[in-house]
Amino acid sequence: MTKTLEAVGGKGGTKWDHGSDHDGVAKVYVRGGPHGILNIQLEYVKNGQLKGGDLYNEWERGFTQTFEINYLSNEHLESVEVYYDAKSTFIQGLQFKTSFRVSELIGYDNGTKFSLELKGNKIVGFYGSSTGSGCVSLGAYVTWIQPTRLEAKGSNAGKQWDDGADHDGVTKIHVRGDREGIQSIKVGYLKSGQQKDGSLHGLPGGGFTQPFEINRLVNEHLISVEGYYDATSGVIQALQFKTNMKNSKLIGYEMGKKFSLAANGREIIGFHGCADKSLNSLGAYFTTVSVTKSEIYGGIGSTSWDDGVFDSIRKVSVSFDNIYVTSIRFVYNNRNTVVTRMHGVVSRQEEEFELDYPNELITSVEGTLRNFNETSTRVTSLTFKTSKGRTSPTIGHVSDSNLAKFTLERKGCALVGFHGRQAGVRNMIAIGAYYYPLPPPNSAENLKGQGGNGGASWEDGVYDGVRKVYVGIIDNYVAYLKFVYEKNTHLVIGDDHGNKTLSEVEEFGLEHPREYITAVEGYYDKVAGSEVEVITMLRFKTNIRAAISFGCESTYSFVLQKEGYKIVGFHGKASNMIHQLGVHVIPISH
Repeated sequence: MTKTLEAVGGKGGTKWDHGSDHDGVAKVYVRGGPHGILNIQLEYVKNGQLKGGDLYNEWERGFTQTFEINYLSNEHLESVEVYYDAKSTFIQGLQFKTSFRVSELIGYDNGTKFSLELKGNKIVGFYGSSTGSGCVSLGAYVTWIQPTRLEAKGSNAGKQWDDGADHDGVTKIHVRGDREGIQSIKVGYLKSGQQKDGSLHGLPGGGFTQPFEINRLVNEHLISVEGYYDATSGVIQALQFKTNMKNSKLIGYEMGKKFSLAANGREIIGFHGCADKSLNSLGAYFTTVSVTKSEIYGGIGSTSWDDGVFDSIRKVSVSFDNIYVTSIRFVYNNRNTVVTRMHGVVSRQEEEFELDYPNELITSVEGTLRNFNETSTRVTSLTFKTSKGRTSPTIGHVSDSNLAKFTLERKGCALVGFHGRQAGVRNMIAIGAYYYPLPPPNSAENLKGQGGNGGASWEDGVYDGVRKVYVGIIDNYVAYLKFVYEKNTHLVIGDDHGNKTLSEVEEFGLEHPREYITAVEGYYDKVAGSEVEVITMLRFKTNIRAAISFGCESTYSFVLQKEGYKIVGFHGKASNMIHQLGVHVIPISH
């Protein structure tokens, strides 16, 4: 069912309406100038096809920014923040938030801020009003987001049950069991702000009972369930519940085959399964968790910047002089792409803090502020803390006892992007952050890349397993790589790395999950007449096959392997050839 969000902004101008008969938003074009947003153009998705919305107002001089939404990966637009200035009567700025990320602020944060958003819904259309000089108002049409359904783990014995997925979240879980396994489960939900108790699934008995409560008042939510089930009896033997803040004890006994219900840090909002005299299987419904934006700490005015939201942060570099921080540089990871954002001007003193990507996240930033003059406060130092308990050195100056302190932190969350202000092109005046719930602990380890140092870094990330490998060879050098992975039973096609055009591409597929890569052997050498080192051969070993080789052996060799682990992701360096290759590994579970 489609709902209408009332337009925010002014009342004048010519009205326009794109309608609500779309599946979602694919792309946003925004044109702006010194007086605010001049015009907006949108592309929608309908029945899998792109559909362009009408363009309002003439193109004028100013800036143009584009924000794309990857609807093919189930990304959808959740909200738009609108800044409206009643004096100028025009919209000043727009910021778009999807199920995966947040755009930079397009325009200016002048005037009053409004939000076009309805929790649990996605935006499928826009309407509003405009004049020949700019956008006056903006409204939206929204529809309910269909949750992701993970099939039940366990046996098909017993009767099917389903608590549904129309809840805000889980608040309490009661589990009863005995030496035969889990007898029953009963879940408490929050729906439209009210407590709702689900039915009892299974039979009450005389064994142990363990409750697990989730405090939604502090933004705690359920993100995964792990358990064991016995294939012979068809009964679940144990369950363990994990939130973004804590884990329950293992309820039951560690017997049988292990299973997991998780969807990359998304929130569980409902359960389904099979039960009779015992709990025979358990499945779950997941929905996305919204990113939150912190207030900004520091001075006012000057130039605003906003990096938006990324998957994670790989490195932070802070530059400072004798008084205050002059610049900050973030190296983010965004869907297998390394993105660098720089703010301010580098001075003579600069320090770096590198994280153990992808297994380490920034959980808080502590900083100090100094009132530089009567009208400006500036950042003087920054300290970073991580999910592994590490703390960076304090970067900058804290010698002045009159410095004010601030902390960017939200319990159970990681920092996944930053925004702030600077004085013109230099000097950090203020900083804020974006928060996203911490994902389940990642058991993956990163094996350092081997080979040459040429090319640009690339990162595919960590998955459940590898389904297919593509290798391209040119003149006895490995020039192209591409991998197809599996994550939560869905295929994920990795990016192209290197030069596919001239390569003779070969491929091999794996029988996932039965077959997995255990090791990669490689050779690398200098390109003839050059000091650049390039990989010349790769040999993949699996738990079933001894070796699948591509290319030719050369001078230097390497092996990417850890005993008892399997390869679930790749990273490296590439130009028009592959210079370096590294892997992510996780323990092999039988």
